[in-house]
Amino acid sequence: MLLPANNLEKLLHKAAAESDHAPAFYEELMESKVFVLGKAEDDSSGNFTLQDEQALILQHWERETDNSPVIPFFTSLQMLKQAIDTDEPYLELPTSALFQMTMGAPLVLNPNSEFGMEFEPEDIAGLLDTDLMTNAEHLLDEETEVLLGMPETPPETFIEVLSSFFAQHKNIEAAYLGTIQIPAQDDEEHLMVGIKGKGSMDKIIDTAIKKISVLEDIMEHNVVDFYVIDQDDQDISDFMVENITPFYVAKNKTLH
Repeated sequence: MLLPANNLEKLLHKAAAESDHAPAFYEELMESKVFVLGKAEDDSSGNFTLQDEQALILQHWERETDNSPVIPFFTSLQMLKQAIDTDEPYLELPTSALFQMTMGAPLVLNPNSEFGMEFEPEDIAGLLDTDLMTNAEHLLDEETEVLLGMPETPPETFIEVLSSFFAQHKNIEAAYLGTIQIPAQDDEEHLMVGIKGKGSMDKIIDTAIKKISVLEDIMEHNVVDFYVIDQDDQDISDFMVENITPFYVAKNKTLH
């Protein structure tokens, strides 16, 4: 077995051994560059910057199960070379760029290895963005019925991922986890995350959504709503602060 060539492969090995490491792997994957068999259509060679209109020719392999086409890609050059018998042209490019240009096609990571992983189009769409976990603004009037509560089984991995992320931002003081249902809008109960802190939270929430989007397959709730304590709906803010113990509190911070 080849030793991991980079941090992405180290995280892949950990995720294969224990699913709790999957979020960290997916996060690293989306921030990394990967290798893919192919070339630029205009025969550009060496190091070059891919232009918006520049086309690439990517190799397609066949799945063993049904001979359907799939695009192989690799976490490192050593994994690519292990998978092929002859020298082939290859490209190194950001994972996000590869996913965007191949939207709708299935991909397979590290084929012909013990650490292979298939990505269906819906998996790729979820990693690029997600329709289920969004930062939507809710405008509730006084007559709207809102059912607030707490999850029966707190999602541990979800809490760990957000806690680790929030710890990187000094302006976040605490975070709360509850549930919300608005019968007039949706019969489904949503998770709701309340963030208490200073300043604008828009960018932090946008990044948090991307981090938890990879957890959708293991989540009991399909939708997560974010609220900023004392900036968004005051009734929801009051409910969280008065009834829910925060799952994250910044170090050296005492809540009153």
